[in-house]
Amino acid sequence: MTASIKLVAADDHRLFLEGLKSLFEIIPEFNLVAVCENGDDLLTLIDQHHPDVALIDISMPGANTEMIVEKVEADFPDTYLIALTMHLDPEMAEELLSLGLSGYVLKEEAFDEVSNAINAVITGDQFISPVLAKAININQQKSETRKDFLTARELEVLKSAANGESNKAIARALDISERTVRFHVSNCCVKLEAHGRSNAVAKAMQMGLITV
Repeated sequence: MTASIKLVAADDHRLFLEGLKSLFEIIPEFNLVAVCENGDDLLTLIDQHHPDVALIDISMPGANTEMIVEKVEADFPDTYLIALTMHLDPEMAEELLSLGLSGYVLKEEAFDEVSNAINAVITGDQFISPVLAKAININQQKSETRKDFLTARELEVLKSAANGESNKAIARALDISERTVRFHVSNCCVKLEAHGRSNAVAKAMQMGLITV
C-alpha cells in the first residue's frame, strides 16, 4: 500500500481551509494532518508534524513567506512549500519563486491544480499555475533586461534534469544549493511558459535547446 502524503495548510480564510479539508478527504493519498491561520502557527505545525508538503497563504498574518521559506530550508529540508495566492501578481510571484518555493498556485485554480502541484513537488518537480507562468512571461517581455534565451546555467540545470537527476544531485554536481537549483528551474518554467520541471524539459527539447 502506497504511503500517504502528509500535509499541513495555513490560510487566514477559514472557508478556504474548510474547502481544502473537504477536497483532501476524498483523495486517499493525501493526509491533511493539521491547519492553522497564521505563519507563526504554521512553523509550529511543521516542527510538530514534519509534513511532506506545507500549503501556505502568502498574505496571512504572522511570519511572512520569506521567513517561512528560510526557516524551512534551514531546519526542515524534507518539507516542500507550495504558496497559494488570490492575486495574479507576476512581480510578487517572481520574487517569491526566487526564494526557493517548490510550487505557486492561484487560489481561483487551487481546487483544480493543488493535487497536481503536490504530486509534482513530491517528485522533485516544480509547479507554477499555467496562467501565472504566462503572466510572468508577459511581464518579463516588457522589461529591457529580459533575456530571450535560457542562460548557460539554466540550460545546464535543465539538461541535468532531462537526464533524470534530482535537484539534490544537480546541486551537488554544480556546487550550488538546492534552493538555487529550484530558482533556475522556476526561471526556465517562466521563460518557456511551462507548468513544471518536466514540462520545461520537454519544451526545451522540442525547441532544440537541450539534447540528452
